[in-house]
Amino acid sequence: MNKRAYESSTAQCALWNRRQLRVEREARRVLVASTERALGESLVKLFDLKGFPARFVADVSSLRQGVSEWHPHVLFIDTRIGGCAHYALVRELRAHPDDATRLVVAMSGFLPEEPLAVLKEAGYDGHCRRPCPVWQMTDILDEYFACHLVR
Repeated sequence: MNKRAYESSTAQCALWNRRQLRVEREARRVLVASTERALGESLVKLFDLKGFPARFVADVSSLRQGVSEWHPHVLFIDTRIGGCAHYALVRELRAHPDDATRLVVAMSGFLPEEPLAVLKEAGYDGHCRRPCPVWQMTDILDEYFACHLVR
């Protein structure tokens, strides 16, 4: 027996601040910030294939620059970027002028598990535990961009 959450468990993937944004298909922007280049670049390619233009960044300065210059609608942020020091990075990003409708999702580790209450309090709208099925991540994007409403 292992301690991994079962696939459909909210401990695996959850969105607690549900938002929607109606944006033309070409205008959607997703930024993936991960310490693992192969994972981040793979997610970007998969999101692109699903119709979500995406970019990858691997460090704090690139994340800040990407947010300021590209104005992404959704951020998937590996919680190891910038360290977990009281989640100052996500709090800083939440102070950004474009943040009113932005969705920020933590990609948190399996072990040691980061408490969901702490992620919520830090300012994340949801989380995906690594490894997380990509279909759950694209479901989050579908819901956020209200794909069924925009033709």
